Amino acid sequence: MSLNQQLTALLLLVQLSLIGQSQDKLRLEPYFQGIEKLVDKHRYDLLQDDVGDRLLAKKENSSGAIRVQACLDLFTCYIFKSIELAKQYNDEAYRLSADNGYNEGFLTASLNQAYILFVQGEFDTSMALILKVESDTELSRYPETEVNCATLKSYIFTERGEYDIALETTVNLLERGENLDEPYTLMRAYSAASHVYLRLGEYRKALENCLKGLDYILQLEKLRYILPKIDEIARMTHKLEGSEKALEIYDFYLHIEKKMTSPGGYIQSIVYMNIADIYTEESDFGKANDFLTRALVIIDKNNYRFRKPRAHVLMAKLYCKMGDIPKTIENYQKALNAANEIDAFDVIKNVSASLSELYETTGDNVSAVAYADLHNSLNDSLFSVESDQRIKILESRRKISEISKQKEILEIRANTQEERYRFMLIVLALTLISGGIAAYSYFKVKKKNELLYHRTKELAVEKLNKKKMVLQGVNMDLTDSEDDGDSEQSYMDEDLKRIILTKLERLEEERFFLESKCSLSTLSDELQTNQKYLSQVINNEKKANFNNYINGLRINYLLDRLIKDLDFRHSKLSYIAAASGFNNPNTFYSAFKKRLGILPSYFIKQLNEEEG
Repeated sequence: MSLNQQLTALLLLVQLSLIGQSQDKLRLEPYFQGIEKLVDKHRYDLLQDDVGDRLLAKKENSSGAIRVQACLDLFTCYIFKSIELAKQYNDEAYRLSADNGYNEGFLTASLNQAYILFVQGEFDTSMALILKVESDTELSRYPETEVNCATLKSYIFTERGEYDIALETTVNLLERGENLDEPYTLMRAYSAASHVYLRLGEYRKALENCLKGLDYILQLEKLRYILPKIDEIARMTHKLEGSEKALEIYDFYLHIEKKMTSPGGYIQSIVYMNIADIYTEESDFGKANDFLTRALVIIDKNNYRFRKPRAHVLMAKLYCKMGDIPKTIENYQKALNAANEIDAFDVIKNVSASLSELYETTGDNVSAVAYADLHNSLNDSLFSVESDQRIKILESRRKISEISKQKEILEIRANTQEERYRFMLIVLALTLISGGIAAYSYFKVKKKNELLYHRTKELAVEKLNKKKMVLQGVNMDLTDSEDDGDSEQSYMDEDLKRIILTKLERLEEERFFLESKCSLSTLSDELQTNQKYLSQVINNEKKANFNNYINGLRINYLLDRLIKDLDFRHSKLSYIAAASGFNNPNTFYSAFKKRLGILPSYFIKQLNEEEG
């Protein structure tokens, strides 16, 4: 059995064991016993309040790489307690490393700075810094820093709502950890996976990944991650088993916290928010408000920008349950503004839907429609083109801002009929102007999409006709496969290339690409060749990298089937995506639009209208 076959079998066994585990209630007691045992083992050191002082003394009495490491340890000590102090020590590590040519310290300090920016909601700047670190040719010499780069990228993608990219980053990290048997890599990868599934609302998967990561935390004795993990378990358990079980876990959290030093405001803020969510569900409004207020104080004091949207969403839910609609709307507006600042598109989508419903209940149909438009514009596009999303958000936000201003005018001047009349004229004028701009934009985009649609359909029909002619025995020499040996040296042996191409074309006829788990590895196994040769053949003969090659085959297959199969065309887009080999609707939308310039929903709609 080959190594690839052994790995495939091993992964299958792991998946089967997970399926079996998921059928039963996940047992948390062994994990809590492991946590208690580890904390008790290090209890003396954990209760010492002079950790920072000892590290500071070490820094002052050392030089070179040792001094840099002391500064980096001080960053770790204070990052969850005081961003100012953490940044101060990290900046010193950065300067010392640059001055002394200490590249490991320089890269670690750069990544630490990216993490600070992430905590403060500066996602774009943080990502740019991560990519700069990853471009360093020596990064592979420092595996923990390399792994931390990938983990932080996954966190950023998740916070942006780019879940498919976040999950792809995480899966790659998991595969690396499994292939190289790196516990630290697996610990971080499972943390990233838990983060993604939590935001997707897949709480059981999130909890399973959280517990796998906790296994490695206990194994590596990484105590700084213990309290955050207990909080995550409580939050997921709340969704899966209700508030009573979650509060029991938070009792355990408080019990463990007494044995350790304070986790700091970064952890405490999210703990307060999660506890408040439970008390809101239990209708204990006083405690819920108290914990949320404490969380917001910490968030504002430390500028934890990406915590703000959820804090205000929870506050809005609290006021909604209390029946205070104005306060509910006010906090949803704050959540929307905070999400806009950090481009958290998924939060914007969900909050805009809630605001639309609230305004509809208050009779403010203009605002209700505006927020519904914002929600639909994001929901329809599935975040396929980020620049388009930002434009839509800015346009919608501007429209909502104008409506809000007109509402203020109405409230101030609504005492007389004359002022009401003026306000109606203003709204009418704004509506006409907005309608004119929207109509112009609509017809411009519609014309472009129609051209793209007709071009796509013509190419698909032409391809179908060629297939029919081939089946009828017509000789069609589309390409000359003979290489000119004098003009350019072949990149591999011609016989080997022909064998791989012949097998590949046979598999294309068998539609291997419809298998959602198709990868370069599985395809090379099927062809009984290595990945390097297969990649070379695809790159040189198919003129595409592997992903684009597979997606191209899937899109071409899909176009043929949509034209010929009326029942298939009327299926849900999620089914169409899966039937074409895409295991993620976002990836399907992105691949279709990247290749053809239009969305699949538009293409199908035009086909139906033509044949209707």
